[in-house]
Amino acid sequence: MNQGMYAAMVFEFPLGWLLGLPVAGLLAFSAWRHHQRGLAKSRIAALSACRGAALLLLLFLAARPVWINREPPAAASRSVALLVDRSESMSLEDHDSSRYEQALAFTRDRLLPAFKSAGLPIQAMLFDHAAQAAAGDQLVAAKPNGKRTNLGGAIAQALSSSEQPPLAVLALTDGIVNESVDNTRALTALVEAGVPFIGVGFGSDQGVQTLSLRELEAPSTVATKTAFSISAQLEMMNTEEMPAFDLLLFRDGQMQQKKTVQAGKGSRTWLENFPLTEEKPGAHNYTVQLLPPNLPNLKCVNMLANTAVRISDEKDLRVLYIQGALTWDYKFIGLALHNDPTIKLTGLTRTSKQSVFRQNVESAGELLNGFPTSLQELAPFRVVVLSNLRPSDLSAPQQEVLARFCGELGGGVLMIGGPATFDSSWQGSRLEQLLPVVFSPNAGVQGLDRAFRLQLTEEALQHPVFQITDDRPAREAWAQLPAFTQYGRVDAAKPGAQVWALHQSDDGPRGRRILMASQRYGAGLSSVLTIQNFWRWRLAKDSDPQQFDRFWRQLFRFLSEVGRQDVSIHLADQELHPQMDVQVVLEKQPNPKNATDTNRKFFVRVEDSRKALVLEQAVELEPLHPVDFSFHADKADVYTVTVTDALKAPIANRPIEIRDVNVEFQNTARDMESLRQWASVSDGLAMKVEDCPDARDLVAQIKAKIEEVRQGKQVRRPAGVNAWVLALLVGCLGAEWLLRKRWDLV
Repeated sequence: MNQGMYAAMVFEFPLGWLLGLPVAGLLAFSAWRHHQRGLAKSRIAALSACRGAALLLLLFLAARPVWINREPPAAASRSVALLVDRSESMSLEDHDSSRYEQALAFTRDRLLPAFKSAGLPIQAMLFDHAAQAAAGDQLVAAKPNGKRTNLGGAIAQALSSSEQPPLAVLALTDGIVNESVDNTRALTALVEAGVPFIGVGFGSDQGVQTLSLRELEAPSTVATKTAFSISAQLEMMNTEEMPAFDLLLFRDGQMQQKKTVQAGKGSRTWLENFPLTEEKPGAHNYTVQLLPPNLPNLKCVNMLANTAVRISDEKDLRVLYIQGALTWDYKFIGLALHNDPTIKLTGLTRTSKQSVFRQNVESAGELLNGFPTSLQELAPFRVVVLSNLRPSDLSAPQQEVLARFCGELGGGVLMIGGPATFDSSWQGSRLEQLLPVVFSPNAGVQGLDRAFRLQLTEEALQHPVFQITDDRPAREAWAQLPAFTQYGRVDAAKPGAQVWALHQSDDGPRGRRILMASQRYGAGLSSVLTIQNFWRWRLAKDSDPQQFDRFWRQLFRFLSEVGRQDVSIHLADQELHPQMDVQVVLEKQPNPKNATDTNRKFFVRVEDSRKALVLEQAVELEPLHPVDFSFHADKADVYTVTVTDALKAPIANRPIEIRDVNVEFQNTARDMESLRQWASVSDGLAMKVEDCPDARDLVAQIKAKIEEVRQGKQVRRPAGVNAWVLALLVGCLGAEWLLRKRWDLV
């Protein structure tokens, strides 16, 4: 038993002692038998004592004895650990003073006098990404400028900084935590030490005003003389009225465009687009800089973002449009692509069971026998559109070829149509496996559909495909689309699919009916558009045909983007920041025109924005067998990963932007939920600073929690299961056997 601990022995199975009654009877019967045989009384007493002692030990163990130790009242040498947050989020001002200044005032004017009156000593520590002991003058002199907050690490250090754990851990913080590597260690230490966590939250629940440039979105490769956009994703939070501010677009360090943004008020995320066209091939670095307005207490998480775009003399992007019968969709999609010489639309229409109608083929023999039956026939195309088809229009082998085109060659597949296309007849088919939705067994009652408008999801509104205008927000532009009357019903999106548009009122088994969705399938992309007669958008009275045209051009480029490069370059799931090893995954795409391609040797090269070499190494790549590597990003910059063949000819590249984002301002609202979670696992407390105007009440609650945890902290350990008891038991049994042998009773 440890010194200073209160201990008591209890029996977990006290009924075991009742076995002593029959045992006592057996001992008495044994003594009587020996007496009848004429054994001396002294010998009977010796045997009975040995047997009784052994049986008593067994009864003792059967009752399962345990020691229960309780802590004594707090020793004078133990103190309360006071953790004061000095991270940069504590510099935010609420009510004319910073959160850190409020925490110091609370400590000086209310907390310290109350602890002194209660006779509880305090050991103060400052923490941000690390923690250190601090005296009073150090608390006053400290500046809240820590770049990260690691509350778990501070708790763990407070518990391990002395031989005796503190009576309690009291944290003065806004609860905004962005480092969690030490959380498990801190939780374990809190529970094992039986120390309550007390969290006092500073700041406002709404947070401060922030304006941030989150990221840039742009196509990785664009054809010459083709319009494209650099999209800047902006976010503002908690603003009453944001004054106008400017965005600057730089191309290779030279300013190209300036845009004034009227942001409005509230909290929202939106895109601002810079339309561009490049006349000559080459690689360009585009930078957008945010010039924030002069607004008191406005915080900017990030004001600069970069991206790189490769301009190339692109070969034709060929789209194969397969339809079960002649439709207006093909005609109007053809009109949408008319002014884009890089996208070539080829039509294949079934006119009867034995004949097809071909449009815009490149040779007399192309698609002569209808839908391709081999990958080699599909290889010239980058996107396949299936319009108003039934399962009878595509045989099982043809569906398998289509699935391989998408999954192995990185092609894009789009299925469009209405109720006649999206019905239960496709359920369980090979085509359904590659599409992003599950077909519905119930197509609905034909002819009863009411006029409806599609509603884009938030994910779609941020996606480049749906940026159809440069002079107003995407949400406003899509709200002008006409109403439609018919659509095909699908049950749900598959896991991992992107849902782009929903019906405004029709509910399916898992929420609103899906009208548009996409997903990755193998090396390619698949998508669905379940609206009948989508072409009516282009003819609607108040619609702009250029928006219809732009949507289809962007959609086809998106669906073909994955298969554009011979080697795809992906980033592993990770939070990018300076001073880290960036994990990159390379995957070679199959070459349908050269199925026997045995070239495996490639080189990967990483350069920063000044073309300084960061990494160069050889890699061996096989089709659809990913290979990963890493490079060290020493600072914030745009790094370009380039893959070359054995002759050092570039075949793929990707820019990777590493930004030094101020994570302390990403979320500025006080996070009481974080403090409540720490308190719940340690039987502690979490409260807002405004809820404890009298620190004496807080200290009284802390003392009550310390006593409550102390009383509840019990150390249970088995009693009697040790070498001494075992030796005593063996000794009693051995003595009894030796006595019986000596007296010839064996």
